[in-house]
Amino acid sequence: MVAPADLKQSLIDSQSQRRELAAIYSRLPQTHCRRQALCCSLLPEMTLLEALQVLEKIAEMPASQRIDLTRRITRYFFLNPIEITACPFLVDRACLIYSDRPFGCRAYGLWSKNYYERLFEQSRQAKMFSQQQWEKLGVTLPKEVVAFTVPYCSSVQLLSHSFISDESLLSAWDNIESLSQTLSPGHHQFKTGYLSDFGFFLAGLFFGIPEALRLKLLIVREIVNTGSSGRVSALKKRCFDLFAGS
Repeated sequence: MVAPADLKQSLIDSQSQRRELAAIYSRLPQTHCRRQALCCSLLPEMTLLEALQVLEKIAEMPASQRIDLTRRITRYFFLNPIEITACPFLVDRACLIYSDRPFGCRAYGLWSKNYYERLFEQSRQAKMFSQQQWEKLGVTLPKEVVAFTVPYCSSVQLLSHSFISDESLLSAWDNIESLSQTLSPGHHQFKTGYLSDFGFFLAGLFFGIPEALRLKLLIVREIVNTGSSGRVSALKKRCFDLFAGS
């Protein structure tokens, strides 16, 4: 489990990289979004560097808001195999971290339809693998959750006459990944230990990785078998303020 002091130090140590991250974001074209929130059905994968930038944004929030938000994110992690809910950062169709949203959010609507279909297929294969792993644990996930997909969006409009290709987006992503790698070994742990999952990362901060995984299995199994979600509600009290005294 990462101590809050270590987390705060990581934010300090990554300031230079996060400034470079903002510069990469600034080179992506400005867009207009109709706020249909189609892409806000899921919490996107991200690098450690992006996760730290999101945590910085959370740290700036009032204590009551950041505690509520981290609890919602943790709940999302525990329930995402069996429940499709909005991204925890989405409130009244507005993103709480919009200016600092990760690359996955920024690129949605910018990929070509053909490339997005390739990403969609990769996502479908990953979900099928996850379903198989849960079945090995004796849990059958709801069909509507397994089959859920985020549709291609054709409503994002560029605010200028600029154009961005799939290759340019991939280059930007490579640059972000390379920047995050400079934060190793934390980058490697976030990618392989937490599977680039911000919700898992927070749950790991609160409970530790083994306990977070054990609790997730117990919660999902309980809900599938009994329909009760009492266990996950009781865990809220164990989600403390990561930035108390900051």
